Amino acid sequence: MGYRFDDAVRVRPGDRPGRWDADIVPTFSIAGRTNGGYLLALAAAAATAEVDAGGGQHLDPLAVTGAFAAVAPPGPVVLDTQVLRSGRSTSVIRVDVRGAGGDGGDDAVYVSATVTCGLLPAAGTGHRHDGVPPVQLPAEEQCVRLPVQGPGFQVPLMGELAERLDPAVLGWAQGRPSGGNELRGWVRFDDDRPADALALVLAADCLPPATFELGITGWVPTLQLSVWLRAQPAPGPLRVRQVARVVDDGSASGGRSATVDETCDVWDADGTLVATGHQLAALRLPG
Repeated sequence: MGYRFDDAVRVRPGDRPGRWDADIVPTFSIAGRTNGGYLLALAAAAATAEVDAGGGQHLDPLAVTGAFAAVAPPGPVVLDTQVLRSGRSTSVIRVDVRGAGGDGGDDAVYVSATVTCGLLPAAGTGHRHDGVPPVQLPAEEQCVRLPVQGPGFQVPLMGELAERLDPAVLGWAQGRPSGGNELRGWVRFDDDRPADALALVLAADCLPPATFELGITGWVPTLQLSVWLRAQPAPGPLRVRQVARVVDDGSASGGRSATVDETCDVWDADGTLVATGHQLAALRLPG
């Protein structure tokens, strides 16, 4: 039996060179909206498949950046790729994730991504310099797993990922946000799939918005997300910390374009920093 995430990011050759077909699965979503990290992982899968099909050796995503133009519903999609560079150490691939169209269907671009591909260091090889100390967490069994049933909506993603948050950052879940700007916890696949590079892309956008602990709730749609990968993760659960860095109240536009930028760091079970995500998201402020 295969792992569910492998099925969710599987791409197939399309009807012409450079085109790949895939299916967006509904379980990698939050309140009916497909998760941005999952969509970027799908784009990275298409990019590495394109490199592989061309006989290249750069089969790991090193950096993935996506601009999110429209909500991507579950169902078939096409991924149009364009090789922008094929060098000795890296390849750069543009990937547009769009509706499959046909029979009057939607062919709009949902995400336009750029993927830099190369070869990631093996787990445990370390970095020349790492100035980001691993996040400190209680033992995994002492943390609280987030449920699929949210406050008035469903979070199917929590059935795919076992996310166990530090109880110290769960005030928002009890109606008593601390006013802090950070969420942190353990993350692993619910079906025990080992983490790899594509999983790190997902993990960099898997926690609830850190703005929840600031007392700001509501939909936080991703506008732009970049994930940088540093090494293959060691076996075991990931440690993830998401921090809201700047909240812009949108005063320049009369409150219509409030945003938050967040940084999400991901460490493997050995405490090695293996990925970092930087995100700009829209914000629905009270009132």
